[in-house]
Parts: sequence; structure tokens; C-alpha cells
Amino acid sequence: MRVRGSWIVAGVLGLLFVLVLLVAGWAMSEVGNDAEPARDFESQSEVPPGLLNGGSLVHADDDSAASTAMPPRTLALTFDDGPDPVWTPKVLDVLAKHDVPATFFVVGSMAARHPDLVSRIHESGSELGVHTFTHPDLAQVTPWRVERELDQTQLVLAGAAGVTTRLFRPPYSSTVEALDNPAYDVVRRAGELGYVSVFSDIDSADWKRPGVEAIVRNSTPSGEDGGVVLLHDAGGDRAQTVAALDVLIPRLKEQGYRFSTVTDVLGTERATPAAPGDRASGSALVVLVTGAIAVVAVLKWVLVAVGVLTLLRLLLLVVVARRHAARRADPRPRWGPPVTEPVSVIVPAYNEAAGIEATVRSAVASTHRVEVIVVDDGSTDGTADIVEGLELPQVRVLRRANGGKAAALNAGIAAASHDLVVMVDGDTVLEPTTVHELVQPFGDPEVGAVSGNVKIANRESLLARLQHIEYVVGFNVDRRVHDVLRSMPTVPGAGGAFRRAALLEAGGLSAQTLAEDTDLTIALGRAGWRTVFQEKAVTWTEAPTSVRQLWQQRFRWTFGTMQAVWKHRRAIVSRGAAGRVGRFGLLHVVSFQILLPLIAPVIDVFLLYGLVFLDPWTTVALWLGMLGAQALVAAYAFRLDGERRTVLWLLPAQQLVYRQLMYVVLVQSLAAAASGVRVRWQYMRRAGAAGVPASREPAAAVPAPRTPPGDEDVRGPRRPAHAVRERWLDVLRAAALGRVLLYHTVGWPWLSMAFPAMGVMFAVGGSLTARSLGTRPAVDVVGSRIVRLLPPLWVLAVIMVPLMLVTGWSTATEESWASDTLRWPELALWIFPVLDPPHSDWALGRDAAIVLWYVRAYLWFVLLTPLLLRLFRRRPLLTVLAPLALVGADAVLGSPLAEAGDVGQGVLDFATFGACWVLGFAHRDGWLARTRVAVLGGLAATSVALGLWWAATHPSWGSYDLNEIPLGQALVSAGFVLVLLRLSPSLHWLGRVPALDRLVTVLNARAVTVYLWHNVAIFLAAPIVLWWGDYSVPEHLAVAVLLTATAVFLFGWAEDLAARRRVTLLPGARPAPRHARRRRLAPR
Repeated sequence: MRVRGSWIVAGVLGLLFVLVLLVAGWAMSEVGNDAEPARDFESQSEVPPGLLNGGSLVHADDDSAASTAMPPRTLALTFDDGPDPVWTPKVLDVLAKHDVPATFFVVGSMAARHPDLVSRIHESGSELGVHTFTHPDLAQVTPWRVERELDQTQLVLAGAAGVTTRLFRPPYSSTVEALDNPAYDVVRRAGELGYVSVFSDIDSADWKRPGVEAIVRNSTPSGEDGGVVLLHDAGGDRAQTVAALDVLIPRLKEQGYRFSTVTDVLGTERATPAAPGDRASGSALVVLVTGAIAVVAVLKWVLVAVGVLTLLRLLLLVVVARRHAARRADPRPRWGPPVTEPVSVIVPAYNEAAGIEATVRSAVASTHRVEVIVVDDGSTDGTADIVEGLELPQVRVLRRANGGKAAALNAGIAAASHDLVVMVDGDTVLEPTTVHELVQPFGDPEVGAVSGNVKIANRESLLARLQHIEYVVGFNVDRRVHDVLRSMPTVPGAGGAFRRAALLEAGGLSAQTLAEDTDLTIALGRAGWRTVFQEKAVTWTEAPTSVRQLWQQRFRWTFGTMQAVWKHRRAIVSRGAAGRVGRFGLLHVVSFQILLPLIAPVIDVFLLYGLVFLDPWTTVALWLGMLGAQALVAAYAFRLDGERRTVLWLLPAQQLVYRQLMYVVLVQSLAAAASGVRVRWQYMRRAGAAGVPASREPAAAVPAPRTPPGDEDVRGPRRPAHAVRERWLDVLRAAALGRVLLYHTVGWPWLSMAFPAMGVMFAVGGSLTARSLGTRPAVDVVGSRIVRLLPPLWVLAVIMVPLMLVTGWSTATEESWASDTLRWPELALWIFPVLDPPHSDWALGRDAAIVLWYVRAYLWFVLLTPLLLRLFRRRPLLTVLAPLALVGADAVLGSPLAEAGDVGQGVLDFATFGACWVLGFAHRDGWLARTRVAVLGGLAATSVALGLWWAATHPSWGSYDLNEIPLGQALVSAGFVLVLLRLSPSLHWLGRVPALDRLVTVLNARAVTVYLWHNVAIFLAAPIVLWWGDYSVPEHLAVAVLLTATAVFLFGWAEDLAARRRVTLLPGARPAPRHARRRRLAPR
């Protein structure tokens, strides 16, 4: 496969950009407070007693351990966490004023950002020490990370001051008495690298900012003792520290204390000159960090520009578009007398055989008198023959050699019989009233062109729906703004009307740009003609259905628009109508169609940057705030355009995916324009998908087009919307829910081995989702599944979250992924649980929340099903085995995913049950049915055996519960699913047991409600049983079942609303016979 050089350059630049961001984030990461321990204190069994009772200067390695104490009445002032550009210079000034040296334990990331301060510390006579590069708790990181933290800080010192140091202070350390086993292990590792670990004897507690006198008092030694004094020159407001130093130093000098440095006490050199190689490497590291931080600073200003432009555009859309809507709502005549004169409809066509018939028929069916001129521009697919074969009297066909769209339109204009001309593309379908509405503005003699309201016809795919949002929120609202400002830059080729006189005055359409419609519209504006937007003149166009087609179309549009703007650039400084088009129209295009899309991805860059290096919740909250503002404007735009707003749930996808694609197209267009490359017209292969939706199409408005031979639906007849569900899958899900309730009540570990319920539920979900994807567009399936999943969760949230807040959101439990104190943005996870929603340590709230991992995992499975299903159909075995391999690797490596926080746990759950979900695809596609029973049974037995063996040899906390052993769970669940989905037992007997049949129906119709509330029911059942008498498992289970059933009665309606079905207290009731209903309704 040949890779274009431009892609290689783009890839290299992209990698460099990512590297710069990583370096900046790494260097600017927040430095923790040494007074806030990052872990609990552990045993001191491995720490030599002599160190615990010795001096604060420690050197230890694998062979020996020794410590040195400060001499009597000798103090070493030490400063941590700097250098800081505000406070470190002030500290140095005070030290210089009193002629006192100190030891500065610098953080490498801070030193790299302020190398001048590092050099000043060294040159002032004070000494430097290492306080790591990013200030982690070294007792909780790997040995290679410890070495990296020290080495990188040494490199910065070498680059900034030309020296290295042997002094090291571990973050979060205090006195030697506080050394425990993990901290001592860090000291030994540092000692093996040649470092002396410096602890403190006297803590000034300046980090608390207790006041100047308190800091002085805390820093004063008792009696004749000497010691190492701990202070800070960074990490917040250090004004009290600076003031306290000015008091402390002369006071202690008066008391006979002397001030020294750590190396003076140790009798070693203050610093060692760095080797030339280290100085060069350190200088390069400093330059890299400085440059990376400068890039991020520039990006921050770009982000501000994006925010300003975005808010300005949103303001224009809301205020000006609302003004346009108010004008249109005025019942008084807007344009003058009605326009009834006939119209020439010109259709340029090049290889438009797929849709030309629908276009022509829709034009002929107009309520306005028209002639239709189809200009065949050298088509090779029989486009002209199709039109001529229609034998419609109002239609003429002009055949000409291929010369481009502009030339074809000029030929149509020359052949037109009427003074009003409508131009539409060969894939455009008109409504019966479109032409009539389109020409009404010509009642105003100043109007020279009218833009129609172009809409997307083929909205089945995700890509098409994203374009639909763009058309409504972007193009059509922009045209409303331009209409009010009299600065319309583009009449779209998919639907526009012109005065023939205006076209001739502008010289017709030019072939100098690829955007001939924009070129023409700007030329008309510069000539003094007014262009308006007629929202009632609706045309339907076919959107590109592949990324390649969309890329080609938008590249042509973007490049052509740039050409047109450059061609008419002098309009910006012109006067009159031309100046209005230039200053309002062209600058609007430059600002909001070129500049804003070019810099807008910085929002997403900072989203990722903030998630990794900043406060993730603040970052997400800001991003969601921007998305929310855009959603409100989008909803308003959809209201103006009379469109349903249900598609707006795809806005996040448009922001994160579609916008990036448009950004790449824009960059390519700018590169092409800058290089002067000649760009040719890109032809888009049509599918003939344009058409007027049935909901907008009046009876007999457009004659039905013929279906070309061989174009019948190869998929066969569609299944009815009420397709019968497989009863076996219903039984499996019902059994799984019953097992879940039983397990959470009694807690027997063997239940997870006897029937792995969660794996079965995920497999059933995968099979049903794959079935839906076979009959409906993927975006509809994903949307409907999410809509059916979330409302029951919201009902639970409305009840449980306020209760948890009322009872007090104190420290979080280990099961909670939240921090010790609630951060309000986390509550958004109760609305859309991409991660586990937070909960307090209140027992009922905890039990209600800990089962929500299933909702989170199910949500991700649904979101990724279109991709997973495509992968499965290409590489079935690989897709099934990949999640098993991931969970297996995690188990072998010691479960790093489980220790990686909420994201890691989410990935682990996805991998654990991923094979079950994908096996649901195998069931739906008949893959399991086609596999020989012996082979399938052998695979299932092997999988279950391996899972049980792993569980037996790797118990979790002494238990063999598969819910605590991910690899065992994954293997056993996959083995069971292979067998259960391969079976297809006859369940006719179920209908003969009405109560059981109804129970299965209710459990499936209320599956989400049962799952969400069963744990709450189990929790509440226990005190009820104890109140009644002695505790017993059967009574507990019975009461839990009754309470779960009560929850189904009280809250199950949410599932009916989510599924858009009639709300019932208890689903599954058989309808009464018609004659019985008639008897009930008959008057008595």
C-alpha cells in the first residue's frame, strides 16, 4: 500500500504535537503538599532501630545504614517544592540580607520551568537538593520510576546551573522517626544511587499559614539542640514564610545559633560540576520544557479566541436568527405582489442516473408553472436517456460535451424561456410548493437571488445524521443571519432561484473557482442585488454516505470557498452594497467557516489534556458547559426549521468525531491553497436516496419513480416492527435475574459457578442488539437502547442521590470511585454513567450504587456494538478471543487494571464480559448453530474447566467467588454461553403455565427496574425480617422478592415510557376478546 508523503508529514507533526503536550503536562503537573500523606503508615520492621533514633541525614544501601545528626546550636534551613517565580526570589533576598545560606530541595518540573531561579540559588551560596521531578509518593511507585524521578531532576540541575547534587528529600517525608518499611526502601534505593536522604528535625508548619509568630515559634529549636528546619518556598502563598524568616534569623543569631548547610555538616562538596554530556542533555531538557510550556500558553490564548468566536457566533445565531424568524412571522406581505409568472428549472447533470428521475418528476409536480431543462454534461451512465424516456412535455434535455458544472448551468440559462430561473442539482428533490415559495421574494425588485432551505433526505446512517445537524444548525441558520444583514455569500446549488437579468449582469457562472455558487452569489451582492433566504422553499438532497465521499465534497466546498473569498477580497474595503457583502459576508465566512473551524479542535485538545494533567471533573464540566450551550442553540435552530430534536443526542459525536474530520479537510484545503496546487472537480457517486419524507409529502404530490431493474431490496421483506422475540432468550434473562437476586441475598459463592448470570445477561443483550442492527440503522439502534436503559436509572437517582446528600456525603468507601469528599460534577454520572456513579458511605446508598457497574458496562457495549459487530463479521475468532486475552494478560500481570482506578476497572469489566457479548453476535448470525455440537461442547467444557482451575488456584481474599476473579468469570461465563445460546429448546409448554409465562414476560419487560432495585430491596428486607422475629434466609429472600415486586409496580412505568409503549402496572396481560370489550362498553 502506497502512503502519501503528506500523510507521513502530518503523522510526524501530530506525534511531535502530542509529545509537546505530554512534556508540558508532565512539567506543569500539580505538586502535592508534603503535609498531606498519600498513604497510611505501615510497619517499621525492616527499618534499623539506629536510624529511627538517629540523625536526620541518612545514607543507606543494601549493605549498611548510617545517619548524621546536626551539631548543637546549628541549624540548616531547607526549602521544599520550589522554585517559585514569586516566593523563591523573596526568600533569597531575605537570606542574602542576613548572610545565611540554605538548602533548596527543588522539584524538577518546577526547576525546568524556572531555570534562572535554579542558577540564582546556586550562585547565591545556597545549595541544591533533589525533591523528585513530579513530586509523587515514591513508596508507591516502581523502582524504575524512582530512578527516573531522580535522574530527570539531576539533568535539569545540570542544564540550569551546571552542577549535580547528592542531596535528596523524599516527598511526603518528615522526621526519621516516621520512616516505615516502604519509605525506608526508597531511602535504600536512593543510597544505592549515591544520595543522602535529608529528613527534618523541626517542622515550621508554614504550609498551614498559621501566622508569622507561629512559624517563628515552630522553627525555634528547644534547648541546645540543632536541627534541620523544614520550610517551603512554593506551593501557595508564602508571604508569612518570608516575613517569618526576617524575624527568625536575627532572633536565633542573637541566641547564639549558627546557620549552615547540609553539605557543610556532612563535610562534602556543596555541588559537583556536571559532566559535559549531562549539561548538554539537561540544557536540551530545559529548552524542551520551556518550549512545550510556551506552546501550551499559546494554545490557551487560542482557546480564549475559540471561546470568544463561539460565543459571538452563538449570539449571532440566537439574536439575529430570532429577528429573522420574527420578520417571517409578520402576516403583512414581505415581498410585494404574489409572483405567478412561469419559471425555468435548470438541472445540470453528470452521471446522475441514480436520482435524476426523482429530481425531474418532483420539479414537474410543482404547483407553480415550470419548464424543466436538464443539461446533460457528457454523462456516461445514460442520464439523458432516462430523462428522455420519461416523455414529460415540460422537460427538455440539452446534451453537450463535458465542460463542468458552471458551463452546464450557463448553457441552461441561455436556453431558458423565462426570466426567473431555479437551479437545482441532479440529486435534489423538490416539494410541490418549493418552486412557488422560492420565487415569491422576486416580488421585491431589489432581490436578485433567493436561497432555498436545503435538507438532508437520507438520514439513516450516523454520518448522514451528523450532516443533518450541520445543515440545520450551521448552513440554514447562517443563511437567516446573512438575510438580515444583507450579506448572503452562498446560494446553494441544491436549491436557489435567480433573476435572469441579474445572472447576465454578473456574467453568468464562472469556472474560476470550484464553488461556483459562492462565486456567483458574492458577485451578485457586489453588483448591488439583494440575496434572501426563503425557509419555506424546502429542497431535499442526498448526503454523502461514506467518509471518502464526504471528504471529497467538503474539500471541494472549502477549497472553492477560499478561492471565491480571495477572488472577491476587495469587497471588504468597498462601499455600499459591495462593502456590506464584503465586511459582513466575507468576514463572516473567514471568521466562522475558516478561522473558527481551524482553531476549534483546541477545545478537544484541552479536554484530553485536562483529563490527564488537570482536574478531570473541572475539565469535563467546562467541556459539557460548552456542549450544553451549543445544544440549546441547536435545539432552537431545529425549532426554527421545524425539525424533530431527537437527533440532537448525537451532538457529542459531532463535536468529537465529525468536527475533527472537517478540521482535517480544512487543513488540507489550506495546504492546497498555500501550495498553489490545481484541484479538480470530484464526482460523487449517487445512490438515488434523496426524496421527500412521507411525513411532509402531500397525497399524490410527486409521481412515484420507477425502480430500475435489478434494484430491488436484496435483503428481502422487512420484518414487522413487532417481531417476535425468541422466548428462549427471555427465559435465560429471567433466570439470570432470579439468580442475581438469590446470590445477593444469600451470598453463596458457588452460585457464580453454577450459573454465571451476568455473562448470560450480556450474551442475551449482544444477540438482541445484533438482531436490531439487522433491521434498523445503527444510530437508531444505539439511540433506542440507550434511551431504554437510562430513564429507569434516573428514577433511582432521583430517589437515592437526595437521600445520600441528606444523610451526609462523608468519606467514600473503598467500593466508591469517588474522592473522600463529593465533587458535584461527579453526580453527572448518575445521568450518563460512562464511569461508575459515585456514592456516599451510607449503607443503603452504597448498596443501591454498587450494582451500577452493569449499567455502565452495558452502555459501553451498546455504544461500541456497531464497531464490534463489523469486526466480528470480518474476524470472528479474533473478536471473541481478544477480550479473553486482555483479561488473561491482566490476571497474569497481577491485575494492574483493577488497580488503575475507575477507568481501569471499566476496561476490565468490558474485557471480562466482552466474549459473552460477542458470542451473542455469533448466536444471531448463526455461527453457533453451524458449529458441530461436539466441537462446541468441547470448547465450552475446556473454557469452563480452565476458568474453574484458575479460580481454584487464584482465590480472591480466600474465596472462590467468580465475581472477584475476573479471568475465572470470563472463561466460565464464555463456556456457559456457548452451550446456552447453542440450545433452542421448544417452549410450547411455557404457554400452558400462564403464571410462569407471565412471570417471564414481566421480568423481561421490567429487567432494568428489577436489576436496579433488587439490592435496595435486599437491604430493606433484612431489618423487616429481624423486626418480625429471628433471621432466616428463606424469609429474607421472600421479603426481598416482595419488595422488588413493589419496586416494579412503583417504578416500572419508566421502562414503558422509555420504550414508548403504553404504561402498565404489570406487563404481559393478554387483551380481552373483542366481543368481551364490546360487552363492557355497551350501555346498561
